Amino acid sequence: MIELATEFRWQDKRLDMPMERILLTEKWGYDAVFTCEGWGAESLVTAGYFAAHVKHMKVGTRIMSVTGRPPAVAVAAFQGLNHLTGGNRIICGLGSGTPMQREGFEGKPWGKPVRRMKDYVALLRQGFAGQPLDHDGEEWCAPYRGPGAIGMEPMTNGLEIISPIPIMIAAGYPQMISLAAEIGEGWMPPSWAPGIMDTFKPMLEKGFAKAGGGKSLKDFKIWAHVDMLVDDDVQAAMRPFKEYVVTFANLQREIMEARGYHGLAEKLTDMVSGIKGEGDFVFGKEAFADPRWEEALDAVPDEYIDDGWLVGPVERIAERVKPWLDCGLTGLVPRYGPPHEHGKVIEPVEVYQAIAKAAGKEPRE
Repeated sequence: MIELATEFRWQDKRLDMPMERILLTEKWGYDAVFTCEGWGAESLVTAGYFAAHVKHMKVGTRIMSVTGRPPAVAVAAFQGLNHLTGGNRIICGLGSGTPMQREGFEGKPWGKPVRRMKDYVALLRQGFAGQPLDHDGEEWCAPYRGPGAIGMEPMTNGLEIISPIPIMIAAGYPQMISLAAEIGEGWMPPSWAPGIMDTFKPMLEKGFAKAGGGKSLKDFKIWAHVDMLVDDDVQAAMRPFKEYVVTFANLQREIMEARGYHGLAEKLTDMVSGIKGEGDFVFGKEAFADPRWEEALDAVPDEYIDDGWLVGPVERIAERVKPWLDCGLTGLVPRYGPPHEHGKVIEPVEVYQAIAKAAGKEPRE
């Protein structure tokens, strides 16, 4: 049976934890709750908050960036969470971050993201096993061996090892996807839709082959999300997701092609390339008033949205989610709300219950 998880919205400007929904999803049989990192949200702080409130669900990061937090600090944090939750309930989800985050916010050179992920995971593995952190990496190392080093010996985190902590790697490009299969217990794709598994299988198989030991999909986790919006008007529910697709078309080429929509990214990008708005174009704003923007929205096929998101009345969503439950994923994260909305989103919690029933989850007492 596929696992289900819930999480909080990364784009919100206030950390108002949706505890009513999270506790209800635990009652309805959901398996995990994930935290995230956005513009200011820190994933381990919120993971600790959730760990203090849920009794049965696993708690994971989806994701924690490997750019700014030293691996030794991450080891201590995840091991601490592991102890506080009694063991076997923590998931370490990692992401490569962005140049904007690394250089603009953290003040460090972007460097080599694939190499950095390999170094980071190597050090986490040592720490999660209770071993001294001893890795001479190009992007992350311990102990420090560079100019001015005073020759410290490798150190071990002091907490007792009580259970394994699985490492999941978020990846959207072939080299990082293969790396996730090689060194991780699972993969967190940035986008998904039923029917695209065959596109990514060769990348995963390449990583499994490098790992050796008979590693394969049968013992590998894949967690993806699906965004949803409840509205009796299906077309109205589709619009925010069409706005998202047009706004970020240039970043979605791979997923569009995997879904068979060849050339759509280039077409949408060309249609809005001449629009000049005084507002923040990245999130629409002024551009939405331009007639060319409406033309671009109309150019996004309804079926592209309907097969990649969950929209409409709750009963329709409960039916439309079924392909997601049998498409190669081992875990699904239903998320609610328009992607461009930064204010408080009112969530109809009954849609989460409907998805739990569709997935055959047994309610908890």
